[in-house]
Amino acid sequence: MIPGNIINNISQLFSKKPTSIGTIEIGDEKPEIEIISSNLCKVNTAGFDDVINSGMPVIVDCYTEWCGPCKMINPIFAKFAVEYNGRVKFIKVDLDTSSTIAKHFKVIGVPTLILIRDGMVIKSIVGYSGEGKIRRAINKMLEMEIDQT
Repeated sequence: MIPGNIINNISQLFSKKPTSIGTIEIGDEKPEIEIISSNLCKVNTAGFDDVINSGMPVIVDCYTEWCGPCKMINPIFAKFAVEYNGRVKFIKVDLDTSSTIAKHFKVIGVPTLILIRDGMVIKSIVGYSGEGKIRRAINKMLEMEIDQT
């Protein structure tokens, strides 16, 4: 049997520390924000900062229109937007039209969900994930304390 302190040390090695979202270069692009529902919107690169700085945790769905797994996440994302209304903001970014977001966050595949709280990237989930995994990530983000030092 492995002692608890060794297990804790191993889990700390594999858990990623939150990182700052930094500044996204937008150039001359004008902000576009499309409201899909009261807690779900689609933004371009220039509109990204407006929504990210809303004062509440954010989940960004980085997707493309042609991606099959991205379409499979849509109903889960919409369901959680209703369920977590007032606690988490849900944003969609089409990487075909907002490639700067993909570069900035080093998105390597779609779909990618980026969980952001207090200006820090808490977690990225790459590829299709079921409802349970996404819910656990959201709940963990809401429960955690963020040390920005």
